[in-house]
Amino acid sequence: MQSISMMDQIFRRKKLNLWLFPYEIISTGFDCGLIEFVKDGLSLDMIGRVMKERYSKNCDLYDYFRINYGKPNSDPYRKAQNNFADSLAAYSLASYILQIKDRHNANLIVTKEGHMVHIDFGFFLTDAPGKGLKFESAPFKLTEGYMRVLGGP
Repeated sequence: MQSISMMDQIFRRKKLNLWLFPYEIISTGFDCGLIEFVKDGLSLDMIGRVMKERYSKNCDLYDYFRINYGKPNSDPYRKAQNNFADSLAAYSLASYILQIKDRHNANLIVTKEGHMVHIDFGFFLTDAPGKGLKFESAPFKLTEGYMRVLGGP
């Protein structure tokens, strides 16, 4: 998180439209601590489950954005889309540079403003879950749902 915080400071200093959420982590002992809560956010996993419950079909992130922010050409949608793009780009750089692993839908939060926040950095640099030392084959996560939110390729 210290590295992500440093990246955020660099992005801000250089006035780049890149958005990170360097949340607070406080160690309270050798193997325990407190982690700041991501306010007003849902994991991509939870979004998928809630959308399926409400609409009885599989919906992706684009469907969630349309339902919550309106038509793709509306101002609220464009603002959320820009927030998503700025945070997706920033976390893609952080994931690539730090070789952050274990990026699944339970570790990716979307805030009510449309920003994406990555959580759970238990595996980074060359440490991977169940696999020991390994580099990721993909430099960052870019799904079809993300592309649809962004307006296409």
